[in-house]
Amino acid sequence: MKRFSLFLIVFTLLISISACTDVVELDVDSSEPELVVDGVITNDRNVFVKLSQTAAYFDNNPFIPLKNARVSLWKDGQELVVLNENASTPGLYESATLGEFNATYQIKVEISGDVPDKIAGTWISVIDTLRPVPPIDSMKQRTLNRNTTPQAFFEGDYALMYFGDLPGEGDYYRVIRNLNDSIFAQENNFISDEGFDEIYFGQGFIPPIAIYGPFEEPEAGEEADSLGVLLQSVSPEFFDYMQVLNSQVQTGSPFDAPPALVLGNIHKENEPNTYAFGYFQVVGSSRNGIRYQP
Repeated sequence: MKRFSLFLIVFTLLISISACTDVVELDVDSSEPELVVDGVITNDRNVFVKLSQTAAYFDNNPFIPLKNARVSLWKDGQELVVLNENASTPGLYESATLGEFNATYQIKVEISGDVPDKIAGTWISVIDTLRPVPPIDSMKQRTLNRNTTPQAFFEGDYALMYFGDLPGEGDYYRVIRNLNDSIFAQENNFISDEGFDEIYFGQGFIPPIAIYGPFEEPEAGEEADSLGVLLQSVSPEFFDYMQVLNSQVQTGSPFDAPPALVLGNIHKENEPNTYAFGYFQVVGSSRNGIRYQP
């Protein structure tokens, strides 16, 4: 009987505890919206700029498009063209304008109307030069293993990229890959010519770059994989920006440094210390590709 009474008391306490569940609402301070600017001008694609503003922490839409802005592209210090907002994609501004090698470029973004005070006003990007980029001379397929040059940990068929660095040290190249028109996510592949100016990848004792592999054998009735490669010439400033950004994305362990503010190249006119998030890229581009031959 005593055991039954004790069980009844414990059971009653458990029911009472489970019934006393309160919903706790976190009081999170809301920060002011920030401007986000992302854009690219290059020699082989039309220029575009995306404008948005950050939303509240618990908002389902982390970025809110900014409409009805005036976005102008400047070349060598003169206004070249005003970008048009895409009718079906708010916040996307475009122009059928290609960049030219060795010219300098800058954008000016003028925002007014029903927007937060912190975002309203004129914003400009830091002037940057569109640097020449070497062509990707060829893409070849070769079987690699641990005994070949270049080496491969897993034996199989790989795609090799051949290209040569341009004369003069201080060049930075970004490599962007896509497989069957899908870009590889979160890639941060950069090449610097520091210490080996005018080197050619794929000539003499310098092997070509094993850019992808091993390829997977296609299923019956399916096409073999198609690999595309984009080689971009970028500024040292953009190289540094991407290194810092990548270090922030990969934090998470208790031993990582606290996240730092990643500053791009967009700031308010006449207020060089008031930055927007994002970056306006001025890059040279060359492309090549290969389809796997089983």
